[in-house]
This record gives sequence, C-alpha cells and structure tokens, in this order.
Amino acid sequence: MNLEIAEKEICQAHCNYYKPSRVEDERCRGFRLASLLLSQEALPEVRNSAVGPFDPSYEKSFLRKTVCDHCPFLVDGCDFTSGDGPPGAMPCGGLVLISSLLKNATIREGDLQLVDDIDRKDYSSLSLSPECALKRLEQYYVYHIGHDDLYEINEEAFHFLQKCDIRAHSKWFEPDPSFIKYCIEEGLLEHRSGSLSKKVWPDTAPLPSLRYLEWLVTRKCNLRCNHCYLGEPEDIEFPEELIEPLLEQFSAMQGLRVLVSGGEPTLYKHFQYLNDIIDQYPLRFVLLTNGVTINPSFANGLKFQEVQISLDGMRKGHEAIRGSGTFSRVLSAMESIKNAGLDLSIATMIHRENLSDWDEMRRLIERYEVKDWNIDYPCNCGRWELHPDLFVEEKIASEFMKYGIGGSYHGNDYGWTCGRHLAGVLPNGDVCRCALYSDVVLGNVITGLRQAWEHVQHIPIAMTSCRDCVHVDQCGGGCRYRAGDPYAKDLVMCALFCTNSL
Repeated sequence: MNLEIAEKEICQAHCNYYKPSRVEDERCRGFRLASLLLSQEALPEVRNSAVGPFDPSYEKSFLRKTVCDHCPFLVDGCDFTSGDGPPGAMPCGGLVLISSLLKNATIREGDLQLVDDIDRKDYSSLSLSPECALKRLEQYYVYHIGHDDLYEINEEAFHFLQKCDIRAHSKWFEPDPSFIKYCIEEGLLEHRSGSLSKKVWPDTAPLPSLRYLEWLVTRKCNLRCNHCYLGEPEDIEFPEELIEPLLEQFSAMQGLRVLVSGGEPTLYKHFQYLNDIIDQYPLRFVLLTNGVTINPSFANGLKFQEVQISLDGMRKGHEAIRGSGTFSRVLSAMESIKNAGLDLSIATMIHRENLSDWDEMRRLIERYEVKDWNIDYPCNCGRWELHPDLFVEEKIASEFMKYGIGGSYHGNDYGWTCGRHLAGVLPNGDVCRCALYSDVVLGNVITGLRQAWEHVQHIPIAMTSCRDCVHVDQCGGGCRYRAGDPYAKDLVMCALFCTNSL
C-alpha cells in the first residue's frame, strides 16, 4: 500500500499522536499490520468498515501478544504499553483500527495472525493441516484428505508448504498474502504452537500416477447378492503381515485414496488392526460395505474418512437382490455413519426390480446429505449371469444413471480409457488392473506395488472404437470390462450419451 495513503487511512484517521510534519524512519507495528490488512484484495470490506472507539478490554491479551509484543516502540517509546504514560493514554491508530475490525467481525484472529507472520517474515507458526498431505503426482498438489479435495499448486508454493509441513523457518520465501489466506480458509494451513511429528514420504509418483487402490481384504461375505461379480464367497483373507508394507508402498507412490472392499470387509479378521493404524498414513480411507454389520458402536470406532453403503432400491427393490431383512439394516447403518460424523456415500446397481424406486431413493439420499451417489450397471459375470430376469436394457439403464450425484474422483485423464490411475489388490496379495480383471495378475505386494503398476496396460482412447465420438472426453470410453473387449464400446455409456451406437 502507498505510504501516503496508509498514513491517511490509519494514522491521520485514528491516531492521537499523528503529526503531519513528523518524519520517522521506523513505524509502529500497529501501522504495519493495519497497512498489510488494508492492502489485501481479499479483504476489501476492511476499507469500508466503520471504526468505533477503542475498547481496551476487547481481546487485550491477544492484541498485546500479536501486535504490541514485537513493536519497536514497546515500553520505552509507547505511552499505552509502558504503564508509566499519562492517564488515559491511547494506542496507536493501527491498534485502534485492528481492535475495532476484530470487534465488528470484519476480520478474524486468523487474518491478523497471517499478516503478523508476513510482517515478521517468519512462518514457523504455520503448519500444514493434519488432514492434508503434499503429493508429487504429474504436477504438484496438496491433498485435503478429510474433504477429498485435490489442489494443484506450482513448485514454489509446494516447497513453501513443504517447509510448513516440517515446521522449518521459511524466511527465504515471501508468499503472496492472498495465497496464505486462501490456504488457511481452505483448511490447508493452520497456526499451531509446538512441533507436529509427521512421517513424510518424499518419493515422487510413477508416471502415470497410481492414485486409487481398490483393496479386497477378504472374500468372505454375509450375503449372497444376485448381482455379485465375484461369485461365491471364499475363505481367503489378506495376510496381516502385508498390511503395513502395502500402505507404505502406496504412500511412497503418492497415492490418494484406499477403497477397502471385499467380500464384506467388516468380516475381515484383521479389520480392527487395519482400522487402528490407518491414521498413520497420508491417505483417505473409504470403507465399501453392504452395511449389515454396522451399528452405532462400530461406526463410532471407525477411523475411515468415508463409508460407502450399497443401497439397491427401496425395500422391495433392495431385498430382491440382497435378501430379506437387509433394507432396514442398511437404513440403520446409514444413520449410524452420519451420527458418527463420517462422510456417507451410496452405491446403487440398476436392475429390473428397482426401476420404480429412483425418485424415492433420491429423497432418501437428500435426507441423509449423501456425499456421492454412485450409480452403475452390473457387469455380466459372477452371480449376475444366473439372473437374466434382472437384466435391464442399456437404453433404460442409462436414464437412471443420470440420478447420480457427487463425483470427487480425481482419476480421469483425457485421451485415456478407464483405470489410468487405479489398481486392484486381491486378498492373496496379487495386484491387478481392477478386481474385474482379477485373472490377469500384474505382480504381488511382496515383490512390490510399484513394480506391478509398471505392468499395467494403459489404453489410449485413440486405439478404441470410441476414438471419433464427440462425447469421448466426458465419457472416457466407459468400463473396459463391461465393453467386453479392451477396444470396444461400452454400450451403457453410449446410451447415456445418446450416441447412435445401439
């Protein structure tokens, strides 16, 4: 901010000690911080706020600590703070302005702490939020694990946030105040006293990056769903001794989200051990469950950030493929998850018995403030092949796929088919492209997740029958497995986008 304008708006307007003819080399901190606040475009309301009389009792200790304790005129040159000044001594104009803005809620304490850091060129009190992690994927990112938001940043901002993450002083770097303010408002940075012990995985991601891990921890299940692509349950479970190596490897590869599935993952015999350790990793954990085993006590003990529950219709439609008595237990599970403060998402398969349920399901979804409603059409494999009476034509199914909401997936790449950033891990430790391709083994957790990822065949759209479709950027070619051939069209998605492929 121009010095002349700052003097007029701060000193001349609010300071009892202001003398137009006086020239001083050094300015009080009240002036410096107030001028920084006024210079931020992110706080235009500051300039237009009415300023009332100074209230010495308002936030006195906070203002003293933040503004006055680092002022060059503290005690010896300040009648207000010395205690020896004349009765009724007033603070500087900057402190008057700042106090009034805080009292009127025009600014928050965080705004003042921000400009305090900038003025002192010391960002050691800023720390990366415990819910955030820095990720070096194809570009530089900061990932908010709690919100499942991925923010692309430049290299300079990445290194600044990296310094904050390890609590090192960053005097060498003066970031744009609006950038720090944005990071604080988005929950990426926070002010923290004392050190924060965090493990850092400095490795870079492979290219393309592996961002999502579909992890089948068990083949055990408590239901016999008519549409299950896996077929009959089996007594196969992911080895306990490989849990930590897998999570270490995925963290080192800069992964984002782990989808813990099955079978029914809550039946996994090492589930409690897994749940106990997942908060040690810079990853978002999503539990994919049929909901039958979830009660309030179980939900309250989960360290997962999100739970996705299968809801395949209202009572009649849901139980047509999941079994009698399951619908009420799903509703109870949804209630438990929401009451536990976890993100709730819903997965729904389209089938013949739920075609009349969609509007009612949508009202239910809205009532529970569901984060994502993932709607899909079953692949013709597993137990689904045994129930042709439940099949729905692609054109009909595509109309119900439009009910979906959300879409926090960060894995699409223009020009490539599905699976560009996804891999599956099976209960025996084998790594595959996804669980639908469980018969094509790429490697094993024992020999290394990164090595297995290197064997994934990534298919360009240009090599498929979708290459000339005008909708290909939105559709991405759909599901390669459901298409029946890696290079064919997914007719369900063709119907959704109203192409003439049918």
